[in-house]
Amino acid sequence: MAKERQSATTATKEQTMSDLITVSVTRIVNASCDKAWRAETEPRYFEQWFGAKPGSVRADLRTGGTWSATVTPGGQEVELEGRYVEVVENRRVVMTIPNGPEMLDVAVDFTDLGDGRTEVTTSTRVAAEAKAIVEETAGGILAEVAKIAEAL
Repeated sequence: MAKERQSATTATKEQTMSDLITVSVTRIVNASCDKAWRAETEPRYFEQWFGAKPGSVRADLRTGGTWSATVTPGGQEVELEGRYVEVVENRRVVMTIPNGPEMLDVAVDFTDLGDGRTEVTTSTRVAAEAKAIVEETAGGILAEVAKIAEAL
């Protein structure tokens, strides 16, 4: 009987994994790659687009480094933490972000378009049913990052 349960659990995990999709959202930012990078990664700007409590963001921006921020949904302070999986200055940052009990890897790629504009693309692997909310959330974040970068 135990073998049957184990097989059923394995099959469920395999199906769940196969239901994951990569959701990517791209925005052209009217600012240099350096400014777009700063808007995404510097703590004072991170807190703006992340919706964190002012002064609460800590970031050790390097591969293997960590970040933390305090958010206040419904007035209650919640400390969030993640890590930087990959950091290539002005090109790419991959970070983990809490999503309920699990962590999501979010990749942000920066492409210098050579004319003072930067293409910024976020990519995240999520359950297929989360596609719309992830696209909406990523789009909103990229709009904020663009606004910050364009004001620098």
